[in-house]
Amino acid sequence: RLFGIEMVETEMLAEERWDGPSSSHPVRKFQMEHPDEGSLGTLYMDLHPRDGKYGHAAHFTVKCGCKTKDSDSYQQPIVALVCNLSPAYSKVGSTALLSHSEVETLMHEFGHALHSLLSRTTFQHLSGTRAAMDFIETPSHLLESFVWDPTFLRIIGQHHLTGAIISDSMISSLLKSRHSFRGIDIQTQIIYARFDQELFATPPSNSTAAIFDGLHKAYGVPYAEGTHWYSRFGHLVTYGAGYYGYLYSQVFAADIWQNNFARNPLSLTEGGMLWKGLLRHGGARDPISMMKTVLGREPKVDSFFDSLE
Repeated sequence: RLFGIEMVETEMLAEERWDGPSSSHPVRKFQMEHPDEGSLGTLYMDLHPRDGKYGHAAHFTVKCGCKTKDSDSYQQPIVALVCNLSPAYSKVGSTALLSHSEVETLMHEFGHALHSLLSRTTFQHLSGTRAAMDFIETPSHLLESFVWDPTFLRIIGQHHLTGAIISDSMISSLLKSRHSFRGIDIQTQIIYARFDQELFATPPSNSTAAIFDGLHKAYGVPYAEGTHWYSRFGHLVTYGAGYYGYLYSQVFAADIWQNNFARNPLSLTEGGMLWKGLLRHGGARDPISMMKTVLGREPKVDSFFDSLE
């Protein structure tokens, strides 16, 4: 509804599968179609846990989009969303019953997928999420905003058996919970970003444990002595001093949401502006230039702070 795109589920061939023939929650394959743009690319969705599977949630680019040698055609992107959402236990079929936080996770990763699927760049290494490290989380954080919008919640918040729509009182309670411990959450993100930068300093100022402990004390966030949570913090490797981009991108996402979508979250006009002004360009255009196109002005930090109140 936001982009005028239809997700058409298609049959997967045996040689495409990576989940095994007897998986209770098989990988699903979708073609993204648009009436004017035609076929946009392929999306695989591997959403539920199984033994031996990757244990987190992520977007993987199988094949980047790019112009072909003859320049008359386009190599369509292929992406996969890999999550570990609650298994389905519905009596009427394989219907996933997700918590709100799981929906938020799914939308975050879907934001990355859209970035890859909707970009149309000359070179594959500028396609989709092949963009500035401190900007690539902007589409994913923007998509998270939708799961806190009443209009969107009434669309997805339907009982899987009765079809009953989520009540206004439940929506109100959910929205109030959004800001519980939000300050601590932001402080924690700052700690992670600072820790990432400290580790990539030359040389690091101290041992990893001492750095992590010191940052918690400096920012007033409790730290469990003797624990080493950061040993499973994969972004330290993949982001390499760029983890601050998570929080930085939230500022951009909040500005786009408030300026373009807060009043009408499913506006096809604004969706088109987001697509053609930002997502389409992947990493081939300067982020601030894209932000100016989408917003119609310079980006500001005000919307981010307003969202905390």
